[in-house]
Amino acid sequence: MSMFLNEPSPIHDKLQEAFQNCHNSLQRWEEVKKIARCPNNIKNNKCGPWLDCEIMLQYCFPRLDINVSKGINHLLKSPFSVHPKTGRISVPIDLQKVDQFDPFTVPTISSICHELDAISTNEKEKEENKSESDIKHRTKDYKKTSLAPYVKVFEQFLENLDKSRKGELLKKSDLQKDF
Repeated sequence: MSMFLNEPSPIHDKLQEAFQNCHNSLQRWEEVKKIARCPNNIKNNKCGPWLDCEIMLQYCFPRLDINVSKGINHLLKSPFSVHPKTGRISVPIDLQKVDQFDPFTVPTISSICHELDAISTNEKEKEENKSESDIKHRTKDYKKTSLAPYVKVFEQFLENLDKSRKGELLKKSDLQKDF
């Protein structure tokens, strides 16, 4: 893909020529997409219809720094860990709603503590009003906080991972005729 944009080639030359008539980045991007989709361009067969997405990933998305790669406990690798400076909690995101995700609105450790304190205060008041004969059904505390939707996303991810693993094991046993 980098060869598509960087190396001297007919495609590279077409882009350079097209860019002469472009006055802003939006026009340049439209030219890249138009040239990439042209069926005569052989190199775009490697990425097929995903070439523009590949270019965006390669050149536009934030890059991970070296600390992400070398540190096993980096926030990007450890869901629900707390950033030491900001107090923000690393949360998994729903890929179907990635456009609506704002990293500055994730729960912080202090907001979770405040939520739990408020919950425990409310529960104490409710317990005082209840009779002792009532059966207690305790909901897990995290389900009462702003972490709940993120835990649900993580649980769904794990369930899908488990299903795919079981599916692979079933396929493997079918191939080996193990019953």
